Amino acid sequence: MKIFPILLILFWVTVIVFPEFLAYLIGWFFIIIWINMLWFSMMFSSKMKKWQDEYIKFGKYKIYR
Repeated sequence: MKIFPILLILFWVTVIVFPEFLAYLIGWFFIIIWINMLWFSMMFSSKMKKWQDEYIKFGKYKIYR
């Protein structure tokens, strides 16, 4: 028997015996998804702000496009 099916069987036996383990897995999954969404939104919002500028700052001067 291969190792992957054995690991799956052990995982599901663990989930059946300890159902709170599944709750922790689902909770951490949603926390990781939320952190990724927050990171992507911060990354894209900073790029969008750069695109919305209609001028280029050069020292103290602003050169409008």
